[in-house]
Amino acid sequence: IRKVLVIGAGQFGRALALGLVEGGADVSVLDPREDRIAVLSSRISQAIIGSGTDVRVLRGLDVETFDQVVNAIGEESLEASIVCTQLLRELGAKEVIARVVSDLHKRIVESLGATRTIHPEEHTAKTLARRIARPELRSELELAEGARLLELALPEKWIGKTLADVDLRKRYGVTVVAVRTGSEGGRRLVPSPSPEDPLVRGDELMVVGPKDGMDRVLKELG
Repeated sequence: IRKVLVIGAGQFGRALALGLVEGGADVSVLDPREDRIAVLSSRISQAIIGSGTDVRVLRGLDVETFDQVVNAIGEESLEASIVCTQLLRELGAKEVIARVVSDLHKRIVESLGATRTIHPEEHTAKTLARRIARPELRSELELAEGARLLELALPEKWIGKTLADVDLRKRYGVTVVAVRTGSEGGRRLVPSPSPEDPLVRGDELMVVGPKDGMDRVLKELG
């Protein structure tokens, strides 16, 4: 089992952490905001309140014992993202994967020792053809061990049904890890949604699972 530390539990970091858990990884998450950590605490191995720029916190986590450390701070603070990357390398982290928001950001963190970078916005161009062919596919991200994270627009035929009714886990071996819901001016992400809550028009589902299962879901929606 791979041990992964995710630093930053914003929308991207939270979805990534839950996706890694579903993929079988042993996941720990660090974030300074207690509300973010509280949402994840029951789903992951360790949920730690603290800053990714605090060397004492990082040293206490023994970052060198993780197979991968993902710096998911991203656009929330470029300075914090850069400092975090540098500290992780200085403390001996084996593999540092940094989320970046621009080419300059990418060059800086790579110069500081990031072994891989993730630029979620670039996936838009790479998946444009799939999204044109499949309007229900809002975004797509490759995860570890062949798993994929998809964000899907709720199809018409699922409106009014519950996740228990749809039962994607039983039918396709994939899991809905979050639902984006609400009106345009007040949309929110609901992690670990209740299987009994009805789905409403405009909802978007964040689904994680193996590629073959995802392909079967898309085939049903197509």
